[in-house]
Amino acid sequence: MQQSTVYSLATGTVQRQSQAQARVVAGSKSLASMLPTILTTGLVSLVATAVLRLMWMGWGHDFMGAWMEAWLTVWPIAFPAAYISKPLVNKLARRLSKPLASEHALGASTIMQASKQATARSGLTRKPSLLPVHR
Repeated sequence: MQQSTVYSLATGTVQRQSQAQARVVAGSKSLASMLPTILTTGLVSLVATAVLRLMWMGWGHDFMGAWMEAWLTVWPIAFPAAYISKPLVNKLARRLSKPLASEHALGASTIMQASKQATARSGLTRKPSLLPVHR
């Protein structure tokens, strides 16, 4: 197991810390790693249940009780579903947001060239533009 040395300027002491410990803390299933998902699912389910309760029941005598009952039923289902699916969703988001290779990308110059070719093939002439065209 590798160890790293940390020197504290304040106390003038040397502390040794194993890198395995640092990795375990960073990838832990602690409350701190769950907190963004807890807060997000809590807020979204709170708003969604409020809107749906208003649509279904209106602002009546038992709105708050029915809303809290719905929220406390939905949130314990939404949080584990979101937390468990988070790695899959992150992987999908990375795959969808990966930039295309330049040969497959559609740039402004490619569009302008295709427009010129289509105009020439159809026997039309291009009307002069009032705005300058940057090439």
